[in-house]
Amino acid sequence: MPSHLQEFLRDESGEDLIEYGLLASFVAAVAMATIILDPLGIKPSLVAAYRKAATALYMAAQGDIVQL
Repeated sequence: MPSHLQEFLRDESGEDLIEYGLLASFVAAVAMATIILDPLGIKPSLVAAYRKAATALYMAAQGDIVQL
C-alpha cells in the first residue's frame, strides 16, 4: 500500500491543468478589477455595448429585427 501512495505523490500529470486554472482566475480577477475600478474610463463603453446587445436580443425575440 505505501508504494501506491508514493506513486501517487510522485505523479506529476495534471499539474498543467491546475496552473492553467490559476492563470485563468488571475486574468479574470484583473479584468474584473479593471472594470469595477474603471481606471481607463471604459465603463460607459461597456454599458452602451451591453444595452445595444440587450435591445437587439429583445427586438429579435419580439420578431421586430431592426438595424441598430
